[in-house]
This record gives sequence, C-alpha cells and structure tokens, in this order.
Amino acid sequence: MKRIPTAYYFSLLLAAFAQSKQSVAEDQFGGFTRPHLQVARPPINNNLQPGRAMHTDLSTFADETWILPVRSSLLSPGQITSRALNMPGLRPFFLVGEDTQSLAWLRQRATELQEIGAAGLAVEVADTGALARIRAAAPSVTILPVNGNDIATRLQIEHYPVLITATSLEQ
Repeated sequence: MKRIPTAYYFSLLLAAFAQSKQSVAEDQFGGFTRPHLQVARPPINNNLQPGRAMHTDLSTFADETWILPVRSSLLSPGQITSRALNMPGLRPFFLVGEDTQSLAWLRQRATELQEIGAAGLAVEVADTGALARIRAAAPSVTILPVNGNDIATRLQIEHYPVLITATSLEQ
C-alpha cells in the first residue's frame, strides 16, 4: 500500500484553514480588467464570531478507507509532561488513538477542543469502525487519520493523547 508523507497530509488538513483572496484577471490584448471573476467556492458566512477558527470536515470530501490502517510506531498511549512551546501562528491540533485513554480524553475535552478550533489527528486507527468511534467521542471536531511519526520526532513526544498549541504541549 502506498503511503503519503505526513507533511503532505497535514498540509492538506491545514489547507482548510487558508482563506483565498479573490483576484482580478487582466485581458492581455485589451488592457482592461474584468471586475467580476467567477470563483467556485462556498458562500461566506458573515455570522461567525471574529477570531474563532472555522473548520471544514475534510472527511466528507474523500473516502478515507484507502489510508487505513494508520500506525505510528513512534507513538503510544500514555502520560506526557506538559511543556511550553514557542510556535507563533500554529493552530491548535491534537493527537489521539483508538485506545480507551484517548476516547475518554476526547469525551472530556470535546467542548474545549471545539471552542479553540483544534483539529484532530488520529495516529493509531485500525479500521473504519475505530475511526467512527474516535469521531463519535468528539462529534463537533474534525479528526483525520494520519501517521504521527513525523510530528512525534519534531515535537519530541512519545505518547498521546496530546494537545499542541502555539504556546504549549499538554494532556
């Protein structure tokens, strides 16, 4: 089975956070600009609270069964030591697995995770049933299956569940 690098999958996840700007096209021959370039994108909801992150559930756009099972050999369920981080601009995200500790952690923190706009990465998932159980523990939060080895190496972590923000790494 072909594996996609974690950085690529994570950048796909973060693409949902990017806001595109409408551009104006210029006609090469006439030198005039077209005031209205039709762009296919969803309507903008101006009723959102400012400063609150908006997430798109990417799982609704693609069949994820091709990536399962997901195994992250450098990560396992367990306790972590909280520590400060200095990663300005990083949007909150978390790592979980299909284990009972992760599911309990998700149920307990689901509201907080939604409020801060955290995206979830399921780093240990055996099948679609396990992914469904993980998502059911925090139904209002986007959770995608991703190999977490690259993140574990970069952040020097060995266990999950873990919440990573711009200023801290905590359980």
